[in-house]
Amino acid sequence: MITAKLLGIKTIITEHTHFGYSDVGCINLNKFCKWYLKDVDAAICVSHACKDNFTLRAKINPYHCFTIPNAVDTNKFSPNPSLRYPLNKINIVCISRLTMRKGVDFLIDIIPLVLQHVPNAHFIIGGDGEKVPILKELIKKYNIGDSVELLGGLQHDKVRYALCRGHIFLNTSLTESFCLSMLEAASCGLLVVSTDVGGIPEVLPPGLAYMAKPEAGALCE
Repeated sequence: MITAKLLGIKTIITEHTHFGYSDVGCINLNKFCKWYLKDVDAAICVSHACKDNFTLRAKINPYHCFTIPNAVDTNKFSPNPSLRYPLNKINIVCISRLTMRKGVDFLIDIIPLVLQHVPNAHFIIGGDGEKVPILKELIKKYNIGDSVELLGGLQHDKVRYALCRGHIFLNTSLTESFCLSMLEAASCGLLVVSTDVGGIPEVLPPGLAYMAKPEAGALCE
């Protein structure tokens, strides 16, 4: 950044995070952002919520920040109903990092509740993270191995295949600037159910996505 300034080059950054303001980790991070980004000429944020969050955290002039949403290549993400599997099930796909910030604790509560009311539901879960052991314990506790698949971490070129297997895409994030995976899922023809947090309401129009409070019960409903 310093070299760019010395050469007279405009410094532009892209921001796609969404952090809080009150916990110790975020306070320290925001202080660092304020110092490190003081010479930035402009910033591009992926949603209006991201822009608001970023300008407050980094103390950057909002007139120097611009919103350009993420996009998806529909040549790579398109529907293919012939890939839907297993058959005669309602397939619910969840692909994310399996961490606390992604709301996996909600997912752990949601799975047995949904299966109780909709026995032919089938969960297809892609991703890796610290919550994998808890998901495995859940499957063992409720003996639902036939209704829950853990695909593990997926290469990006494998994501479309997993999405096309489903009817519904479930996003349980606690915080999110945009959630590109929702856009990829909708491009593959899935109905989206998601927590109503951060920039998520900006991603898809009503009818393509159902928003719910970040609560297991609301998401189940």
